[in-house]
Amino acid sequence: MIHLSRPSKNLVFVSILLLTLSGCGISRHAALPEISSQPVVREFKQPSGSQVDSLMEKYGHNKIFVEKFKEPALIALSYYPELKDVNIKFKYSKEATTMAARPAPLSLLSPERQYLILINARRDFEGIFLEDVPFNAQIGIIGHELAHIADYNNHNVWGIAGIYFRYLDKTRRALFEKEIDKATIERGLGWQIYDWATYSILTDNGSSDDYRVFKQETYMHPERIEQVISYISKYGDTGSSIPQSVASE
Repeated sequence: MIHLSRPSKNLVFVSILLLTLSGCGISRHAALPEISSQPVVREFKQPSGSQVDSLMEKYGHNKIFVEKFKEPALIALSYYPELKDVNIKFKYSKEATTMAARPAPLSLLSPERQYLILINARRDFEGIFLEDVPFNAQIGIIGHELAHIADYNNHNVWGIAGIYFRYLDKTRRALFEKEIDKATIERGLGWQIYDWATYSILTDNGSSDDYRVFKQETYMHPERIEQVISYISKYGDTGSSIPQSVASE
């Protein structure tokens, strides 16, 4: 048995703490198992009350939502069935970007982790607030954050530490964020992430030039998303599909 000195124990604790203060995670290969049976939908409409109740019953277990974004979160969750019973808390925070996902600090060594999806509420933020994003695009960015959580959930604590340290490198961060975008597309939320990319990169949305450049450099461009969609057979001819209200699993 290896006995750690007190300084070594403190170093381990600080490393874990720094990890939890990071933004979205990444993995070397972020393509996740394609296990969702949900259909591809070009554009979701706002679900009705009974549809929201049905989604809550199926996908709301162990979830704490920000009420304002419960509906797009539930639809996005329906594409990640392996997260059905995972503890996820949506909450407002002060971030450097629109949203972020990370493990809750005190749950990293627990057999039942809790994850946080953080929604920027910093009023001096020069990027895009989630509340200003169109509904279909909200599903896309939330789906992206859920792909991060599904990826985190496939790693032990040291694997997550590796994710964090790789994320510190700007070039590798961009590569891995694009992998997460690809994983989101493979789940069936390609048109939703396309709408989010279009809104955040190409639309005059009031965000700063720095924020727009960051999005362009770090995430998939809408044209690239369309290319990836065209390679995945289950998308078929969905470009002109009529809006649908909820996923229909």
